[in-house]
Amino acid sequence: MFITTVVLAAMLAVGFAASAIPKILAGPKSAAYASRPGYSASVPEGDPPLIGKGVHRRRWFPWRHRVMVLTVITAGIALFIPASSAVSADTGEGVAKRADCGPGSLTETGVQGQVPLEDRESGRSKQGYRCNLEKLGGYQGEGATYVDPSYENCAYMGTSLGGVLGKKSQGTQVVDVSDPAHPKLAANLTSPAMLAGTWESLKVNEKRGLLAAVSVGAGVAGLFFDVYDIWQDCAHPRLLNSFADSNFTLPANVLGHEGAWAPDGRTYYASGLVAGSLTAIDVADPTRPRIVFSGAAGVPANHGFSLSADGNRMYIARVAPAGVDVIDTSQIQSRRLLPMITQVGEVSWSDGLITQHTIPITHQGKSYLVAVDEFGAGGVRFIDISDERQPRVTDKLRLEIQTPQHADERRADTAGNGLFGYEAHYCSVNRPDEPTLMACGEFQSGVRVFDIRDFSAPREVAYYNPPAQSDKRDDLKGSEHASGLFTGASGLALSDGTNLDSGYPSLGPANLSTDWCSSPPRFVGKDQLWVTCQDSGFIALRFTNGVHND
Repeated sequence: MFITTVVLAAMLAVGFAASAIPKILAGPKSAAYASRPGYSASVPEGDPPLIGKGVHRRRWFPWRHRVMVLTVITAGIALFIPASSAVSADTGEGVAKRADCGPGSLTETGVQGQVPLEDRESGRSKQGYRCNLEKLGGYQGEGATYVDPSYENCAYMGTSLGGVLGKKSQGTQVVDVSDPAHPKLAANLTSPAMLAGTWESLKVNEKRGLLAAVSVGAGVAGLFFDVYDIWQDCAHPRLLNSFADSNFTLPANVLGHEGAWAPDGRTYYASGLVAGSLTAIDVADPTRPRIVFSGAAGVPANHGFSLSADGNRMYIARVAPAGVDVIDTSQIQSRRLLPMITQVGEVSWSDGLITQHTIPITHQGKSYLVAVDEFGAGGVRFIDISDERQPRVTDKLRLEIQTPQHADERRADTAGNGLFGYEAHYCSVNRPDEPTLMACGEFQSGVRVFDIRDFSAPREVAYYNPPAQSDKRDDLKGSEHASGLFTGASGLALSDGTNLDSGYPSLGPANLSTDWCSSPPRFVGKDQLWVTCQDSGFIALRFTNGVHND
């Protein structure tokens, strides 16, 4: 998601100051916490691995301890949407084979992934659509934000800053899913970042049992980073970096829009979207997080990212041109003094825009990335990173509605329902090594599940697009779709603008003729899929008709 920059220089100045504050953060290390898995106050030794001789590398220098002059150019949507709207000749490849829907399904009435205009106008979309998935239970609350993770028997729903004055239940919602048929609200997290809106930064580190987010506000913000213990009791998280035992945390971030953990749980990274802002926060002692790096990657604008298992590589998505940068983060991982990050490789493409995030996986013994575009009907693509200096897109995965021949239907269907149309957003796999299933939140197309054993011939096996919540707008103050300050505030659908499709002009808020499913689904056991959609909230689903997580 792109948001126009406001007062970036001031945010950076506060971030610099934040890097000097951590020593006065909350009290001494807890002896109980020191016994937790993964805890370490020590700094690993040894030099980072070399990239290799003769490799051209772009080098980004840290912003801390330097005097900088930063020119901020504020631009609107035109900053990221190129003047030329020509569609790449290779679009349309990788369309997944349609699912074979068994008994109990309530199938789509249009092409794959479509909610036709007539269904929206007739009220048919209020029944939803499902194939080989059934709803076990759910907790709607007042809606949710873009990324909402789950851990063990709990789910965490961030909420929109836009509805803060009208919300009955503030901050991040903690949902107890001990009984998937009857999920229930267990707690509210109202520390600064959780209260201000977390967007795509709310993430869990399963190894250490930590939940964290940065303050994002209406789309990009600075200052706060909050980290919670969910290892002891996931339904009642405990704020670890509180100031003087209060519900307040001191500044520990520069800019935030996205966020993610290094796999070992010792570092949380926040990307700020604008100017390629990237902050690394040391969370070895989560009671005293501290900034160890602030700089830039994915210039001119970055987005989501993932890290290699050893934490030495970051795979960061770019806004424009769409693509992925491979970044050496080994100096941060090894806690070198004044660390630098360097670019190892990059890949980009023209038939998509605003790459959202990445997932490192293996496939047939090779290292790959899953990369997702949230604009331009770019869909999902698979990238071979066996040679990290020259990443290579090998295959794509799209729904029928995302192909060029259906641009007219997209324009008619999505007009009036907010910024995002039939776009992919966040995906997950059933396992990182040789995954067989991938599930994606695809905004107005709902939740889609694919068999990806053969990248060249992906096959959809299930989908669930929840009932439209157009009759409940006043109750959805936590939904970014219904109450967001920007993305749901106008009915203009801009996500397909590069294909000359921006919907028909529409004033007023999104019409909620479908839900927005944007959060990464989570495979739970052999037969369940836990998802969160912005209007419907948390939903526990069960696979049917022989579909299962093997």
